[in-house]
Amino acid sequence: MRFIRLLGAVVIFYGLSYLLHAGMQIASGMYVGRFPIPWVLIIVLNLTIGFVTAVNGVGLLLTRAWSRIAWLVTVTVLVLLHDLILLLWYLLKQDLTGQLLNVLLIFFLAVISWGKLTDESTKKYFTPT
Repeated sequence: MRFIRLLGAVVIFYGLSYLLHAGMQIASGMYVGRFPIPWVLIIVLNLTIGFVTAVNGVGLLLTRAWSRIAWLVTVTVLVLLHDLILLLWYLLKQDLTGQLLNVLLIFFLAVISWGKLTDESTKKYFTPT
């Protein structure tokens, strides 16, 4: 049970980091005075990831059955998305250090989540609502 709550807290902080990053992007765009189309797309993506993961994290803290499934789907999509972003950065010949760290972080979070949340002994803690 402690693990589920700890995972929920980690997921909430992960989501909040994306929301904070999107907020900083919005603030920098307001400072410059314009929002180019790629910025808007990235800001919307960061806001979406931040909101979805924060909601999943709250659901994990409350041990709701929907949050277990939703988080497993979300973390799988995030692994694929971060792999795609890493590939794009590689093709654009950008510095890959930050993107590699993002991929490793979400990959290990996915392995831990899938390993623990699919275990039968863990499923019994989630209340169906």
